[in-house]
Amino acid sequence: MSLLKKSRRYSVFYFLASLCLVTPLTAQTYSKEQLQELAVSYIYDQLDPATADDKQLNALSLDSRIPDRSCESAPSYTIPTEPPFSRQITVQIKCNDLNGWSQYVHVRMIELSPVVVASENLSRGEVIEAHHLSLIMKPKHFVRAQYLQDEELLIGSRSKRNIRSGYPVALNQICMVCKGDNVTIFAVIRGLKIKTSGLALEDGTLGEQVKVKNAKSGKVLNARVDGVESVQVII
Repeated sequence: MSLLKKSRRYSVFYFLASLCLVTPLTAQTYSKEQLQELAVSYIYDQLDPATADDKQLNALSLDSRIPDRSCESAPSYTIPTEPPFSRQITVQIKCNDLNGWSQYVHVRMIELSPVVVASENLSRGEVIEAHHLSLIMKPKHFVRAQYLQDEELLIGSRSKRNIRSGYPVALNQICMVCKGDNVTIFAVIRGLKIKTSGLALEDGTLGEQVKVKNAKSGKVLNARVDGVESVQVII
């Protein structure tokens, strides 16, 4: 190969190499919505995986006048506090390019709690079965003491009113022990657990006190509801 050809080949090589060095990287453009999603994803990554499903995160909308942001490098993230977080966290998203930028995004965190709801319409007097129920997560501040978190506790109980599909099944809407039902009566005497049968004389739900009639002795007893068709005598 002639010296001239070698010289031309190396000249082309160095020219292409110089283009690679000076050609700028393709910038990534982020819309306001994408910046909000980035902030939410970053906070999710900071949460304990064991409790992350109990949290709902929403970014507050950015000002409509904020333009799209471009950055050639991956943005960095900064938060003022470490977990556990309060109800609102401010995330600083920063582009560290020569002409960089910084954007603050406010993320709201809502604690969630499981709630048993009706998965189909329930009629008054209907015996509740497993297929009637489902478990959903709701904001904790909307969850009342009357709501239940365990579907098993409700199976076999009876609705005292119509319950619409998708609505929570509250304790005051059902009877676990219903008037006229045969019930199992438990009593603990001197460390011994005694079991007998009886008749419920009034409606009651979990934890409530009801009157029951002992089937053998005919004696009326005060008992506390501890499950479906089950009571414990108060001694």
